[in-house]
Order: sequence, then C-alpha cells, then structure tokens
Amino acid sequence: MAAKKKKKAAKKKNGNLFTFKNSKGVEYVVLFKKPHGKHYNEADGVCYAPDDDRPRIYINPYLTKQSELNTCIHEFAHAFFWDKTERSVTAFANALSRFLYSECSWRKIERSGKRVYKGK
Repeated sequence: MAAKKKKKAAKKKNGNLFTFKNSKGVEYVVLFKKPHGKHYNEADGVCYAPDDDRPRIYINPYLTKQSELNTCIHEFAHAFFWDKTERSVTAFANALSRFLYSECSWRKIERSGKRVYKGK
C-alpha cells in the first residue's frame, strides 16, 4: 500500500510537466531547461533515445518564440522518428516551423500564472 501512495505523490509532484507517448508507446517528459553545454555544446534542445531509462526532451526556455517553435518540432520529430538523420529532422522542423510561423501566424500564447521551469 505504501508503494501506491508514493507513486501518487510522485505524479502530483510532476503534475506541471508535459508528457506524451510516441507512436511506439514510449512515454516522454518535456522539460523547459537548457541542455547541459558540457555534453550538448550549444544545443537549444535535446531528445533522449526511446530506450533510455527516462526518455525526455529538454528545450531551452530562453529562445525567441520562433526558435522555440522550431526546437519543439525538431525534438518531437526525434521522439517519433528516432531512426531519421539529423539532417532530415532539421529539414522537416525548419519547413514546418517556417510555415506555421510565417504563413499561419502561429505564436506562443503567454499564459497568466507562473510557468514552471525545472533547473536553473
């Protein structure tokens, strides 16, 4: 019984995180936290492998709205199409984000209330 309570508490703690499952049923957590420069140089985002113990996506929260859109599309594409090359994923993300931003005028909606960022 104690294990069930512990699991419920963990879910509540992470209630502000966005999670999704890719086409193979692997659950990812999305975190707005700058990827560690030591490991990922100046990357604006990173997607962990679907077979990782904790599949997750990191998105730099300090990007412009257009760059954030592009980075989100790019990293989500990795989560769904892990076997595709970086070049293919980049071409896809650039085309889709440019279309959504320029032709459809998609913009990030600023929400009232505090946004939760994990990390520094």
